[in-house]
Amino acid sequence: MSPTSRPDQALEFAIKLYLETLNAAPQHDSEKRENEAMRAMAWQDIQDRLKAGAEVNGETQTMRGFTTTLLGLAILDDQFELAELLIAAGAVLNDGLGYPDASYGAAAGREEALNFLVKHGVDPTCFDREDMPMALKTALISSDLKPGQRLARAAGRVIRAGDEAASNVGATANPMPYDNPFYREQIRSFDNAYVGAKKWLEPGTAQDRGPVFSFDRFGRSITKLPDGRMVLIAGEHEDSYDPDFCIYNDVCVMDGAGSLDYYLYASDVFPPTDFHSATLIGDAIWIIGCLGYRQQRQEEVTPVFKLDVNSFKITAAETKGENPGWLCRHQAVAEGDTILISGGKVGLKMRANPDTYALNTKNLTWQKL
Repeated sequence: MSPTSRPDQALEFAIKLYLETLNAAPQHDSEKRENEAMRAMAWQDIQDRLKAGAEVNGETQTMRGFTTTLLGLAILDDQFELAELLIAAGAVLNDGLGYPDASYGAAAGREEALNFLVKHGVDPTCFDREDMPMALKTALISSDLKPGQRLARAAGRVIRAGDEAASNVGATANPMPYDNPFYREQIRSFDNAYVGAKKWLEPGTAQDRGPVFSFDRFGRSITKLPDGRMVLIAGEHEDSYDPDFCIYNDVCVMDGAGSLDYYLYASDVFPPTDFHSATLIGDAIWIIGCLGYRQQRQEEVTPVFKLDVNSFKITAAETKGENPGWLCRHQAVAEGDTILISGGKVGLKMRANPDTYALNTKNLTWQKL
């Protein structure tokens, strides 16, 4: 869809008339009957135009003059039956109108609308800080903390499986399940590190200080499994100047009904990872690329990891062939057992990637197309 294209004019008129009659507030019986008749006529026109194959994508405007789409208009008014019809007729959710796309912007702040988008397979990473917890239903996750409770500063520190702090909480298996009340509350609330620490942690000493765990992140991937669970992988919190800056190497699994599984990994198993892609093929999520810390980056290496969605074990994939080099902020699309990589930044100087690469996940071979 071209961002400057327009939907079918007759369909656009019928949808706007239908929505206008829904929002009208006629005072007299005669006005009510006229309004209901116009609504019924508009609804019939909508169905007739859709059956005739009318164009459903393209720009339109709200009553206040904001640019959106016909689907955005339907979602904005919580008219999900109409939205279903438009999607069935080919309306796209990621509509190319910029960030946030019209459908995302129309759903902002309203749980039912956000759930509608998730149901239809939108990319949850496009939700903003306020909408993502609502879309993931994190409020259903139970909290073990009580108002006014304070934890030792060390309870909120970022740890990785295999490091000194992790040795105090159990084995360093791959994966290492980890249940920490502060971490759980941070995942539930999406509070940033500063807010979470202020709410729940003692000030501590200089030795106690270090990055505080946060689930408010950039460069994280979210992958929806066939059973509806969401797998959230790694990402970074804040920038390098911030005392709570951290690039994570964890995995969080939530089902939208209050269930939460959180896993740690040793850095030599799964290094800190952000601005990667996560592509589901069969029973595995293929994690490709990473911005990472400066010391991680290698010019001619493309990080590839395989996450088993049954065990949540992560293994490094030893690939061969012509890879993109160090890669981040790219797009990944599955075609059968092959993942196509395009866009993003490559190399230590973060050059724009002009090429498309294919990774065969069966023989782990890269090919430049």
